[in-house]
Amino acid sequence: MHDRADAFKRVLKVVGSLLPGERLKTATYLNCIAAPRKFVRKSIGGFYRMDHIYGICREFGRLYEGKFSILEFGVADGYSFTKKLYATRYLEMEDQVIVHGFDTFEGLPENRDRADRALVEGEEWIEGQYHGRYEDLFSYCASRYSNFRLHKGLFQDTLTDGLLAEFEEHLPILIWIDCDYYSSTRQVFERLTPYIPSGCVIYFDDINHNFGSRFTGEMRAVWEINRGALGDRVELVPDYELSCDTNRVYRFVNLEARVQHRRRPRPAADPVRYRRDDSPFP
Repeated sequence: MHDRADAFKRVLKVVGSLLPGERLKTATYLNCIAAPRKFVRKSIGGFYRMDHIYGICREFGRLYEGKFSILEFGVADGYSFTKKLYATRYLEMEDQVIVHGFDTFEGLPENRDRADRALVEGEEWIEGQYHGRYEDLFSYCASRYSNFRLHKGLFQDTLTDGLLAEFEEHLPILIWIDCDYYSSTRQVFERLTPYIPSGCVIYFDDINHNFGSRFTGEMRAVWEINRGALGDRVELVPDYELSCDTNRVYRFVNLEARVQHRRRPRPAADPVRYRRDDSPFP
C-alpha cells in the first residue's frame, strides 16, 4: 500500500514539474486528479438501494421454507415500493411474498421530538414533505400486481394486532425504513420487534442524515436497540456484503421472536474439503 502511494506521489511530482505557476497546478490537480478520483471511488464503492432487494429475495427463496413478507415504512409516491413488487415478479415469487406499504400519504408530520431535528441549520425535514398519492398508487399497483397491501395511516395505528399476527405466517425478510424521523422509526420497532425473526434484513434509507450521528434519526434507533432498548436478546448486526461496505443494511438478531425462519433441509453429505495437493491453488 505504501509502495503504491509513493509511486503515485512520484507521478504527481513529475506532472507538477511540467506545469507552470501555482494556480495552473492547483486547478489541474483539483479538476483532473482529485475530482475524477472521487467520482471513481464513489461510483465503485457506492450503494444503490435497489439491487440488494433481489439478493435478499433469492437468498430466502433458496434457503428457507414458507411464505414471506416485505415491509416498507415511508412509501410516499411509491417509487421504491413498486420496484419491490416487480422484483417479486421477476424472480417468480409473487405467490410467496407479500409486499406491505405503510404511510399516511400526507407528508411528514411536524418534527416535535428533538431527536427528529437537524444538527445543522437548514437541514431540517419540512412538514408536508414526501406527500404521496394514495389512490393513484393503489390503482397503479392493482392494475399490475396482486401481492401487495397498502396501509394508510400512522404506523402505530396501522400495525394492528391482526396484521402483526399475519407476519407469523408470512415472515418478514426485508423491512425498509424510510420514515426519516427517529420517533417514527422507534414506533415501528416497538410494535414490530416480536414478529421479526433472526436474519431478517433491515434497510435504513436515511441513516446518514445528520452525519450518521447517534443522537438523531434512524441511527439513534440503531444505537438504542444495540444498547438493549428493546431487550438484551435483540441486536442489529451490519451486513456489509449486502450494503457494499456501507452502514445502511443490517441483520436483525432476535432470540425472542415469536417464530423463526425454517431453513430448508441441508444436504446429508459431509461438506469436508478433501486434500488435493499443497499448492495455493484450490
